[in-house]
Parts: sequence; C-alpha cells; structure tokens
Amino acid sequence: MNPPDLGGDDPAAFRALYLWADDPEREFWPGPVQNQVRELIAPGPGRLDPDGLRHEITEWARAQTSRFRACTGLPAVRRIVLNCAPLALKAGAWLQWLVGAGDADRQLSMDVLALYAEDVGAGRPGEDRAARYRRLMEGAGLAGRIVPEDRLATDLQIADRSFRLAALLLAASRYPAAFAPELLGADLCLRWVGVLPPLHAVRDGLDRSAATARTWSALDLGASADRSLAAVRTYLGENPGDDRSWRAVRWTLDELRAWSDELYDLSGRALDPAFEMAELLRHRAREASAYHHDYRLEGRTLAEWFGAGADQMLGALARSRLVRPGRPDASPLLRDLIGAGGPMFRVFSPEDLAVIRRWIASLGETAAPEAAAPAPAALSVAPSAPERAVVREAAPEAASEAASEAAPATVREAYRRLLQRDDSPAIRGYALDYARGWLERSRAGIERMKSPPRRWEPGTLRHWLREQHDRHDEQFRAGESLAVPPRESVIDTFLQLAPLNLIDGGWLGGFTDHRHAVGDLGRVLFATYWDELGNGELPLNHPLIYRDLMREMGFDLPPTASREFAEWPGFRDESFELPVYWLALSRFPRTFLPETLGLNLAMELSGVGGTYRRDRAALRTYGFSSRYADVHNTIDNVATGHSAWAVDAIDCHLAVLAERSGSEAAADAWLRIRTGFRSLRPPAQGAPAPSR
Repeated sequence: MNPPDLGGDDPAAFRALYLWADDPEREFWPGPVQNQVRELIAPGPGRLDPDGLRHEITEWARAQTSRFRACTGLPAVRRIVLNCAPLALKAGAWLQWLVGAGDADRQLSMDVLALYAEDVGAGRPGEDRAARYRRLMEGAGLAGRIVPEDRLATDLQIADRSFRLAALLLAASRYPAAFAPELLGADLCLRWVGVLPPLHAVRDGLDRSAATARTWSALDLGASADRSLAAVRTYLGENPGDDRSWRAVRWTLDELRAWSDELYDLSGRALDPAFEMAELLRHRAREASAYHHDYRLEGRTLAEWFGAGADQMLGALARSRLVRPGRPDASPLLRDLIGAGGPMFRVFSPEDLAVIRRWIASLGETAAPEAAAPAPAALSVAPSAPERAVVREAAPEAASEAASEAAPATVREAYRRLLQRDDSPAIRGYALDYARGWLERSRAGIERMKSPPRRWEPGTLRHWLREQHDRHDEQFRAGESLAVPPRESVIDTFLQLAPLNLIDGGWLGGFTDHRHAVGDLGRVLFATYWDELGNGELPLNHPLIYRDLMREMGFDLPPTASREFAEWPGFRDESFELPVYWLALSRFPRTFLPETLGLNLAMELSGVGGTYRRDRAALRTYGFSSRYADVHNTIDNVATGHSAWAVDAIDCHLAVLAERSGSEAAADAWLRIRTGFRSLRPPAQGAPAPSR
C-alpha cells in the first residue's frame, strides 16, 4: 500500500491514511506523508494560556455533552458509536513511538509510557481502552463492523471527517522526532476532554449492560490528565520557549469542534428513515446497477435509477408497487424479493433490513391495497466485499535526505541510529540484514542443540523451565568455592555490558506499537518491557539502576542515545554487537515474532538462579550495590516472573497456531523460536554471552 496523498481535496484520503499509519512495519521514513501531515498539523502562532485553554476545553465538552444527550433513538446512537470508533479504538496510540530504547530512563519517558500503559491495559487482557470500546459496539449491535479491524476504514456509515484526527495523530506518531510536542499537546487536549461528548448519548441510549461503569471509565481519558500535563511541562522544561504543545492543544480542540458539529448533524439526520434508506441505496448503487438492467420503474431501468441518484430513486421506489406505505410485512420488496426464497435473499444484512423496514413504516398509509407486484428475478443485488475508499496515492518515494542517507558504517554508529524510532531506507535495510545474518548464524547446527526441547508439546515448557532453574542452581553451588574475579575484571565486565543493560528490554521495543500492545500475545511482551522500565517508577527503572552502578564504579557515562555514548573510548566495539541485534530485531516485531519469543525466553532465563547470584557475590565483595542483579533474580523467576511469562507467551502462540494452521506450522514456528533462543549465544560469537 503506497502512502496516501493528502495534498488534494479528497476527504476520503484520511481513511487510507488511517490504514497506512496503523501498520507497525510500514516504511515510515521522511517523505510526502510527513510533509503533508506537517502542513495539516499547523497550529496558529502566539502564546496561549494553559489555564484558559483547559477552561475552554472543559466548557466546550460540557456544552457538547448536553447537546448530544438530547440525541435519542437507536439509529442516532448507533451512528454515534460508529463515528467515535476511529479515535476511540486507537486511544493512546499517538504515544506509541514517543519513547525509544535510548531514552527510557528519563522522567518524560516514564510519564509518556505510564499514560500509554494505562491506555493499553499494561498487559491485562480485556482492560485496554480499545477492548472496552469494542464491548460498547457489541452492546449497540455493531461488533461485526470491525471484524477484521481494517474493515472500519471502509464503513461508509462513518463520515470521512471521523477519520481525520485519528489518522493524523497515528501518522504523526510514526515520526516521533518531528512531532513529539504536537503529540503531547494533542494527548493533553483529549485527556482534558475526558469522554468524547457524543458518547454521552450512547450511555443514555443503550441498555446499561452495554455501558457499564468499567466500560465508561475506560472511555474517560480525563483521569490521566494530570500526568499528561506533567509530561507537557517536563517537555517544556527541557525545551524552553517551544510552545508547540500548547498550540497543538488548540489545534486538537478545533479538530474536535469541527468533527463534533458534523456528527451532531449526522446523528440527527440518521433519525429520518428516508435519510437512512437513501444512504443505503447510495452505498449499494455501484454493485446493484450491474444486476438491474431489465426491471423497469416508471419507464426507466433500475440501473438508470441507481445512476440518477439515491433521492430520485427513493421517490420512485416509494410510488411503486413494491412498497405498501406503512406496511413493511405486506410490501413485496420485503415479502417476496428479500424474504427466504426470493431473488434477493441474504443480499441485505439484518441491519439493512431494519433500515428498509423503518423507511416503509414511516411512509404511512396513503393508498388502498393493490395487487401484489410480481417478484422480478432480475431484481437482485450481488453481495460484495465492503467498498474501499478511493484515494489518490503518492509515489512511494522517500525525501531526498532520507533516500541518500548512508547505512551505518560501524556497529557503534548502528547502535546510536537504531536507538531512534524514526525510520529511513538505510537504517531499515541495515537492521533487516543484521537481524537476518545474526539469526542465520544462530540457526547453524541447531539440530544438535538439546535445549530447549527439539519438539514442543503443550505443558512441556513449564517442566523444562524448572529443570533449567535447577541446573543453574547446581552450577552456582558447584562454583561457590571458586574465587571471585579480581576487582578490575569485575568492573570491566560490567562496564562492557553497559551498552546492553542501559537498554534493558530493548529486544521488546517493537511491542509498544498499539496493534501489538493490545493483542493477546503482544500485551504479555509489552507488560514485560514495561516491567523492565519500572512500571513508571524511576527508582525501579532498570537502566537507571545500572547507570547508578556505573557511577559507583567511577563512570559517569554520557546519555545512552547520544553520539558521545556510542563513541565513548572505554567501550570495546564488540560490546555493541548484541545490543544492535536487539534493536534490529525490535524493528520487525511481526516479521520476527517467533525469534523474538525465543530470545525473550533466553534473556529472562539467562541469569536466574545462577549468574545473578554470582554477580551479586562479586559486586558485594568489592563494596558495590548488587541491586541490579537482585532485582533481576526476583522479577525473572520461573514461577511467576518474566521467565514464566516468556513460556506462557510461547505456549499461547503455538497453541493458537496449531489450532488455526496445523501441527506442521506450529513445528516450523517452534524451530524459529529455538533459533531465537540460541541467538543470545550464537556460534562463533566474538564476545562471551552476557547474563543480561
């Protein structure tokens, strides 16, 4: 799918942008889309008063809430649910790439990830905001409208305007270096709004079971507003004079105003049965016209009526013998043509039939009953896939700067550039080649590897995991009497591990993507990643704990994402090889999912019960804090910790794969998982494998 062209006046382009920006492995390097998004997210100049903005937003939301609460009737409520879906189903997704592996130890990063973790449910099944909104859609009878999820962008009962804000924010999220302040400002505006005002009509108009307190709480972004404000203020503290966040608050409010006004008008018109019927005819005209060249109505074929426009056709249909005004069940259109055995049976969905029925009922009794019209065999509409929005597509060319950028010349340069979330053809190609080369080396001779087991069966991994823990314990006890390495050797070992340990969890960075973070499997991996970073609490942040250890050893290292860190002379080149593999793999969470699952298991199990205990003894011998080793030996435990989570993720993936695609597909995936497990210590690796 080429990037959509937003430079024209086609509002349907935002549907295509919504789909394009939602793919986590799309090529998001600088080019036409980024430039066009920049033109559209263009807040006006001038400084703004934050308190005044907050008051204006809350007053607007209050007024809109009152207005929409007057919208009653199921057709209006359903229309509102559909038109809130593009934004509500992506709640928080605009934050998905704002934090990279190299800056995960900053206060701003913790604020952003804490907001995002709440939005995606932080690994709790069914507790993300999107899942709660899907339950609301189920209550409104609309669950089928988002299966598969991409179908949403083709739903013509959703206005083009309803995709605009969500699509722009999703697209901007793919360019975090360019749009960080705007994304923070948009987030703050949406959290000050709280619940999207149109949804208050839904809460009042649906059965209470469909709008429970938990669902309603999940739809309310307002509970996180203070943290969002703190993130904006932290950003301003780091970037004094940059008021783009405040101006983005204003821009977001303007977008919400335009959307809300249009939706209010649309929901009111949805209460008119003639509007819904005309809309149904308009949406089905293209496919229907091919099948209606013979049946005539008032001297014209139905194909000609479809071409003339829905409003004209609606009038002709109302005057025809196919309709008994006020009597849907007696109308040949429903009784003979669409009913069981009729030529149009199953052409219309139950929702479509309800629209037709309401329209006929609304016509009222205007004439005496006539003889039933014959049911013409030609009067049928062939079912088809939902019509996709037609949009112009720009040539898939990158901006000249990105296209001409050279690939990293050294592993140190690759480390620095892969720490950034922004993409380019050169860095993407380098990452893919590096990961593939590393995995190819890891796959060599894998048939001789006995652990993990050569075959996977349900339940076997948990038993194997405990065996590995016992083996680590035995190895530790056998070596207890061995002398602790010299102080200089201990310091050097931990120093050379700094490029790795300062991006703890980096192999899972790709699972911050919204599509993964709310998925059945991805949510477990996101929860692991979030745990590595301390779940929003800086004192528990693993990179920070390790940085403190480095200071104890006399090294005040530069910021991890800086050029100075990558070029710091105290590191050896080989110290960057494994972390670059982590970062390269994390760029492709879908492509390398099995390998990532295997690496994740290897990482979480690598030191539990043995290496961490040896590290603890060595650190304490020379008066250094052992906190980094201690915290990993506990949170990675094989009973309820990260090692157990890693096994659960593998079991879940393979069980589902076996059920859907068969045992052969599961066996192939298991081989890839074993390759990923071995990739922590591939053959012929220059440096010794680290414990963490």
